[in-house]
Amino acid sequence: MSLRSRTRARIAPALVAGAMVLLTAGSGASAAELGFNRVNLGWKKPDERQDVIDAMKRSGVASVRLSLSAPVEPSLDAVRAAHAAGLRVLLEISLNNRAFYPDGTSRRSAKGKSFDVYRLSDLDPERYRTVLRQTLAELDRLGVELVGIEPGNEINWAGYNGDLAVSADAKAAPTKSDPTKSDPAKVVEGLARYVDIVRVTREEMAASRLNKNAKLISAGLSDMPVPFSRRIGLEIVPAPDWTARMQALGLDALVDAYGIHVYPGSTGTRARRDGLVREALSFCGPDGAGKPCWITEWGVANTSPRCPIDDKVRAAQVEQVRAIIDADIAAGRVEAAYYFDWDSETPYSVWRCGSLSSAGRAAIRPMAD
Repeated sequence: MSLRSRTRARIAPALVAGAMVLLTAGSGASAAELGFNRVNLGWKKPDERQDVIDAMKRSGVASVRLSLSAPVEPSLDAVRAAHAAGLRVLLEISLNNRAFYPDGTSRRSAKGKSFDVYRLSDLDPERYRTVLRQTLAELDRLGVELVGIEPGNEINWAGYNGDLAVSADAKAAPTKSDPTKSDPAKVVEGLARYVDIVRVTREEMAASRLNKNAKLISAGLSDMPVPFSRRIGLEIVPAPDWTARMQALGLDALVDAYGIHVYPGSTGTRARRDGLVREALSFCGPDGAGKPCWITEWGVANTSPRCPIDDKVRAAQVEQVRAIIDADIAAGRVEAAYYFDWDSETPYSVWRCGSLSSAGRAAIRPMAD
């Protein structure tokens, strides 16, 4: 699926969720988390949530990555249900939650190109702290020990960060009230607010009974190419540049790993896909060279809705990406990879026609020595 099609599929109000399998890499490599994303499980009815969890369990999935999104209560119930089924949980915290912002704060309009989102520069760290503290207390009460916490999602592009610009329509002339570029001062302020909430997350985790040792992962960043982002009118700052800016504000003292998303596309040459994956992971470093990465989304599309599904082509492309991921896991540059997605209404889903497709099986296959 093209980047343009992928963007259309993911520009709905999607708060990422996913599943992981804990696997051991070959000799000399540490354990790695591999699995799938699952969108908005907390928004489903309780029996529908259970159906998804049961299907994952039957398919050999060991863990599930879920979002803490508004409303918080059903999000936590999804965590509870997953834990009760014996699944490990990685919790992504959506920053598009009204409770994290001062009363009366408005979302930045996306002019129909995406969904409207809040500005990072408007984040209130203490309001965020209140919600997170209550959440961790409830998880302690439920006996849920998380594998990790990931505050935010794709904060380096305008689809999830209101400080980044949404350009005017191509046929319209830009005006002062409809800028085509972001305000650099606001972007800097938003970055500082984000690092503040990462610091708050670390502090609140330290006070938790069960989750003080969970991993803290910075927000999974988008790998969307700058030329494409310009064509669709949604500003992006490349992931390596955005990470460097966060590092300058003290990120490395707070997090265990950087989050990144990888979408090499299902068209084009094998060499091009290899290049796109390697470029996306270029800033991931082993100990002593920054932090390793957790790939909190990656995927290849199969647009066919037919049953039974023919997933041979996609399975081969998934194997191609896995080869790079596996090598980076062995080298200490990557510690986790969550495939996007399980069964949502996107061409990336791998739960098709009532079972896990061959591409899905390839995404979580055990690593070779």
